[in-house]
Amino acid sequence: MNIKQNNFFKKSLLSLAVVGALSTSFIAAANTGSAGGDIETISVTASRSPMDIADSLASQVIITRADIARIQPKSVLDVLSTVAGIDISATGGRGQTSSVYMRGANASHTLVLIDGVRISSASLGSTSIQSVAPELIERIEIVKGPRAALWGSDAIGGVIQIFTRKLRSDKHFANATIGSENYQKLSAGTGISHGEGSTSIIVNHEKSAGFDVKDDAESDDDGFDYTSVAINGQQQINDALSLNWLAQVDDGNNEFDSSFGGNENDVKNHIWQLSANYDWKVSDITNHSAISISQNRTSSVGYGNGISKEGGSLFDTRRDQISLVNNSSVNEHWQFNLGTDFYTEELKGNTQYTDKERNVFGVFGHVIYQRGAFSYELSTRYDDVDGIDSETTYNTSIGYQVAAHTRVVLAAGSGFKTPSFNDLYWPADAWSAGNSDLVSETSDTLEFSVISQFDELGLSFNIFSTDIENLIAWKPDENFTYKPENVADADIKGAEFGAKYIGLGGSHQFNISYIEAEDKATGDQLARRAKEHASYQFDTSIGKADVYAEWQYKGERYEYLFDGSSVELDSYQVVNLGLSYPLANAWKLQTKVNNAFNEQYTTSQGYHAQERVAYIGVTFQN
Repeated sequence: MNIKQNNFFKKSLLSLAVVGALSTSFIAAANTGSAGGDIETISVTASRSPMDIADSLASQVIITRADIARIQPKSVLDVLSTVAGIDISATGGRGQTSSVYMRGANASHTLVLIDGVRISSASLGSTSIQSVAPELIERIEIVKGPRAALWGSDAIGGVIQIFTRKLRSDKHFANATIGSENYQKLSAGTGISHGEGSTSIIVNHEKSAGFDVKDDAESDDDGFDYTSVAINGQQQINDALSLNWLAQVDDGNNEFDSSFGGNENDVKNHIWQLSANYDWKVSDITNHSAISISQNRTSSVGYGNGISKEGGSLFDTRRDQISLVNNSSVNEHWQFNLGTDFYTEELKGNTQYTDKERNVFGVFGHVIYQRGAFSYELSTRYDDVDGIDSETTYNTSIGYQVAAHTRVVLAAGSGFKTPSFNDLYWPADAWSAGNSDLVSETSDTLEFSVISQFDELGLSFNIFSTDIENLIAWKPDENFTYKPENVADADIKGAEFGAKYIGLGGSHQFNISYIEAEDKATGDQLARRAKEHASYQFDTSIGKADVYAEWQYKGERYEYLFDGSSVELDSYQVVNLGLSYPLANAWKLQTKVNNAFNEQYTTSQGYHAQERVAYIGVTFQN
């Protein structure tokens, strides 16, 4: 492959000084409406217990319901694409196969949770995050870098946790939106009070004729039709005990193109969860205990191109999970977290895997210490996975407040990714076979951060290095039978810089990053991942109207074909525009234009990205 290679550490200091990603401190400030301010922003993903992100040593981003309303996304990918360090590759629009690469790691190296529940496919090992409707989301917490020492498998590049939307008692909303490609959306929600508690019920229905996603002779549009329902509630039993419940269902169909012609995919996903929180005290030690029991089920049936739905390919993942976490605050300096997770993964369908079920058990400890200008964090976890060697992972960080507005953080951590059922147990035939002798992919990461927070200005600089070993690749043998092996290693190095400023007529948010994710053996950039990323977001008010403008730039990337050749995918930039205008009596008019200048680009060889589209809708919210 004739691909130009770059040595990260030969880049000039000037290059490093102008690359980066928006990080915790001023993201939080953006969510509260100012670059500074004393309003706490609480996160749970980075420590598995409620914590003010101003005290956290993790690199994280929180996207609130207000941010989602401002962006007016039509998929979760529209939201994630605004976050530095995240690259996205898709084979079309909503419902099509998509990959989310965090900090250059593989798509399966990002753990995706909904209210603490894993939602990945056991067969593929990755997550179809596109099936989650933005209308059902309260907030998204994104932790960059390894977090396996708290969450277990998959959290090499980071963690994305989606929290289901909650409406306060007696609050309601309704929305109707239409747009390009015959897009239609109807959604509504209500909050119901019951004593010292409340329950939210939200329904969302979307459909679209779509667009022709594949660059071939077949020119049909590939549409989708999805319905989602979420019920999310809590009840305060007494001052110490509260109960929570969640039920969420997604039912839909999407059309897609492949090399063999047009196809369809029916999707049925559900999540349910019951949890309890209990506050208690022993001597001077304050404790908060949380226990949850949950189930995730992800089912898909692929058919078409002469194959009936009844004869289609069925893949059905069922995961039953129980988690227990206790947080202890000893005093103003010390905090301890202890927890355990146990879940079973079962795969059903019409593919006869050699094994269809496994158990996973994990236990972890986490300590946080703060005194004066210093902050420390240490966590470690042990995971035992049926059929795979056990793994022990860690995270450690030290932070120092060098000035009133500036802190530096040095962090290190490890992670792992267990092989999927396809990797381990795919039934042998003339063309392919699984490999039950595989071991987990493992990683080690170092990161250095500088974060400065002023009244109207936030600045952040991060530099990180990740080594990933035992990457699984499907390789052909002498008989051209493909089989997975632990044969590849990756070297990822990146630098990130970002700025958030309130002034000059509005809110300005800028970030730029440079990430080299290379195959150690060849020095080639890993597939579908750009090195250069930049974005700028601007919010302002003109009269009664709220205006949003967004610019994104992604550098060139490469696709590697089965014959060993490579294809360069050009760099691109897109502009998205939004406007919200209040009408009478809690009504609001909203419009959005994506890819306003109709940029022609692709993030996956042979597949079109969406051209310019426009939407208009009316929302009622009391």
